[in-house]
Amino acid sequence: MDSPFHDASMLAAVWQDPNVVQGEEVLVAEMDGRIVGCATVEERGSELELVNIDVPLPLQGRGIGTMLVRSVEERARAEGKEAVTAGTSRNADGVAWKSLPWWQHLGYQVTHEEENVWTRSIGPEVREIRLRKQLSTD
Repeated sequence: MDSPFHDASMLAAVWQDPNVVQGEEVLVAEMDGRIVGCATVEERGSELELVNIDVPLPLQGRGIGTMLVRSVEERARAEGKEAVTAGTSRNADGVAWKSLPWWQHLGYQVTHEEENVWTRSIGPEVREIRLRKQLSTD
């Protein structure tokens, strides 16, 4: 995998101040001085794209991922964005990644599925499930 997040020296080489890596802003969740989750975000005009979110498996189910997503949504609202978008995958057998129900529980709706550079890097017939949450203008 070519992600800089898997190798500290690679990450250090591409890090830009204050917290941008390869064009994506990096957000972290911290607990007791330890990073317990991260998300990357990209500006997409009237929307914020939640490109990646990761919480280590032993820490999942504690609300860390939900807190990261809500933080991105709050920021998007503060910046006057219309929506937050994200994606998950469906494998070649047609099975959606386990995060799909979680995204839907958070109010994200499936807009479409597509093949793209990312899905082709995973394997043939993999599809990205695109999700969007319209933000209220309250």
